[in-house]
Amino acid sequence: MSMLGENIRLLRDKQGMTQVQLGEKIGLAESTISLYESGKREPDIDTIGKLADFFGVSTDYLLGRDKASHRQATGASQATVSAEDLALLEKIKNLPAEHRKIVDTVIEVNQSGKEHSAAAGE
Repeated sequence: MSMLGENIRLLRDKQGMTQVQLGEKIGLAESTISLYESGKREPDIDTIGKLADFFGVSTDYLLGRDKASHRQATGASQATVSAEDLALLEKIKNLPAEHRKIVDTVIEVNQSGKEHSAAAGE
């Protein structure tokens, strides 16, 4: 997936929209949005402008050139957070509290296992 496609999907998901809904808002078919998000097709310059205007971001952000806007649009504190990581965080955020605790426990167990392996010289 291209950075442009990832950013479109991330922004669309953040607004809780389907590909159909986004397509209706900017005058494109669902299949076109799907092709953009998968990186199999690139929007023309006018469509990039429409997408940027709709989501309230810069065209540089959509194209992956503007890290500051990316952090602001996604709420990320560091430029090194990928769209994939943000999507995973969003999924975790939407889990019920008891399931988030389970995920947290799994992460803690994984981290303590890595620390134990490092201490043992493995």
